[in-house]
Amino acid sequence: MKMNRMVMLAAGLCMMAPALSQARTEILSENTELGMTFVDLASRPRNLEDCQGLTLDDAQKTALKQAKFEYMKQKNTLDATAKNAWIDYAHTLMDMASTKDQGTAAGGVVKDAMGAAGQAKLDFEIKVFYDILKPEQRETAFKCIMKHMKQKMADKLKRACSKLPPETKP
Repeated sequence: MKMNRMVMLAAGLCMMAPALSQARTEILSENTELGMTFVDLASRPRNLEDCQGLTLDDAQKTALKQAKFEYMKQKNTLDATAKNAWIDYAHTLMDMASTKDQGTAAGGVVKDAMGAAGQAKLDFEIKVFYDILKPEQRETAFKCIMKHMKQKMADKLKRACSKLPPETKP
């Protein structure tokens, strides 16, 4: 039975799930490139309050809640803009009368919308780590958030693997 590439990829990821779930969570050294994933702080700042060893004072808790509130409002607007840009781009591609220049222009709008959303997330994370947290709290917060991210990724893989046809499961 011939399987498509996506099913093969998903099956491969499911086989790696146990190894990924046991990977060590440690702070990245200054010499290590951050590269792939940073912090999904946008949806998880409340987890900072749950981190063992991280004691936030009342002012920090208030500032964290306010920063999240402001970011989430901004995120809603930016997400809607990006979604509409993708819809316009898809519409342009499906329009048999559209030109390459129109497709390029619509793609540019998508790129700008996605860039604005990404920049807003970076701004939020930088505000939390440099304006709200004290320098001595950053490492503990980073480790805690990475632990939450690791668990979130493992849960996502488990859900994806549970949806695979039986013959592709490891």
